Amino acid sequence: MIVSRSVKPLERLKRKTGVENLWLYVLAELSRGEDYPYSLIKRIREDFGVTAGKVIFYVVTQKLEEEGLIRSHYVERRKYFAITEQGREVLRQGISYLKELSERLHIVSGI
Repeated sequence: MIVSRSVKPLERLKRKTGVENLWLYVLAELSRGEDYPYSLIKRIREDFGVTAGKVIFYVVTQKLEEEGLIRSHYVERRKYFAITEQGREVLRQGISYLKELSERLHIVSGI
């Protein structure tokens, strides 16, 4: 009988692919259209199961903007973010990397 219980390596994997890769989820959400921070945080939680605090979210979006992957503008007092073409390319590369990694794991493990 298999007993379902929390496995520490799996918990670490989820953490590492969660908040530590928030940039990827931000770009993915913005690829659907521009949005403002509160809505982005909510959509990332709903779509990817990743709960990001406001501080880390703002740090990540600031870095993405500095790197030219997103841009921001204000509508009245609300800040909106939009993905740039460079951001779309980095998103494509990130997704491609994850697909390749997944395929290699399947091949090596035989699963």
